[in-house]
Amino acid sequence: MEHFSYLLERSFVVLVDKRADAKGWSKSQFAKMAWPESQPKVAAARWATIRGKATNTGKPQGVLISDAQRMAEILGEDLTYLLAVAKENAKK
Repeated sequence: MEHFSYLLERSFVVLVDKRADAKGWSKSQFAKMAWPESQPKVAAARWATIRGKATNTGKPQGVLISDAQRMAEILGEDLTYLLAVAKENAKK
């Protein structure tokens, strides 16, 4: 069984991804907003490895708290609310 903290993080990523999709943003658009300091292709690759698996490890990249806060701000939501929803989803 996966450790609950891992399940929470994965649930958060799925939740953020679904909410970004619901706003009509492509994966690359959302990535550019989340990491504006990075080149668009670099930002898109980062979001892809967070959502999926990194080629070098075969595991998803973790989400930094600073990145989670930035994602919440982009979505116009409170980070603690998103984490609470993700926590409930992870329990299922």
